[in-house]
Amino acid sequence: MTGSHWCKFVSGFVVALGVSGLPASRIGAQAPAKFPDTVTVSPGPKTNLFDHVMKKADVLAALAQVQDSQDLFVKNNAALTLRACSNTTKLPWKLHVEADELWFVYRGSAKVGLAPFSLQVGVTPPGTTYDLGEGDILSVPRGMAYQIMPVSGRFEYVALRRFALQRPGPGATGNSATPQTPLSPVTTKAQIDQWYNAGTAGTVGMPPGVNRIIFDRAKGADWQQGGAPGPWENHERDEHISFVVYGTARVTMDGFITGAHWDNRGVMGTGVVGGTVSTVGPGDIVFVFRNTVHFFDPISTKFGYLLVNMPQSEPFWPASIVPNGAGAY
Repeated sequence: MTGSHWCKFVSGFVVALGVSGLPASRIGAQAPAKFPDTVTVSPGPKTNLFDHVMKKADVLAALAQVQDSQDLFVKNNAALTLRACSNTTKLPWKLHVEADELWFVYRGSAKVGLAPFSLQVGVTPPGTTYDLGEGDILSVPRGMAYQIMPVSGRFEYVALRRFALQRPGPGATGNSATPQTPLSPVTTKAQIDQWYNAGTAGTVGMPPGVNRIIFDRAKGADWQQGGAPGPWENHERDEHISFVVYGTARVTMDGFITGAHWDNRGVMGTGVVGGTVSTVGPGDIVFVFRNTVHFFDPISTKFGYLLVNMPQSEPFWPASIVPNGAGAY
């Protein structure tokens, strides 16, 4: 590089360096905008990507398209499956060794046989036959063989398949009550109606992992007494599916909890912003996966649903770090 060229290079570099070092106001540039301290969140409805509510009409429409079975979702701990059959003769025996199942009958009726199974002798017929109709629930433990014979037309039901084993004790479900095994694997709609008419909430008479939730405004404003809905909730560990059976309510899903505090279920609060609001009634299904804000606000004087626990897939969760030692991590 010649001397004159070198001088031009150095002088140009110095000029560029001087310009780059000038304040933004001197070169006409805008200073970066400050990030806002608050973010405006839409109150809904339908502000979230995942629709946590499946209306009964949608369930029936989907069941009408099913030839045998169709999964709604499959997780490592549980799955929800639509099933249908229309053969009026006895179908072959079936067996699910990988899952405990709860059947929620939506349409039609059938005779269902349950029989023990072993590798040595296979199915041990005839077993016990149960009559199932719309609104009934059947518990089919893993390893128990079953055989369906529709009475007339199509028999359609939703099966909750629980792959992971439920850990014993109230810590596995987040409920204080200990699930009690019913005398019969069938819980009839007539029984459920009787319990709701009497205002009897709880797990007595229900299949394992199912809890009757009842809100009755006549009982006052105390949610612990069943009179009003409880706090906005966001479970860190537990997952639920709720089958609405009585009355109507507004359900808010997702969003951000306000007035938050910890308890043994996770994050509780006094309100929510940014949630999706839906109206639910009998036959609707509400999916509450963990880390999902949810809240039921009854519209009718009396409102009830079946809260079905999905087992935790992780055998050991980290110990809580909240002060009371019982909340989510």
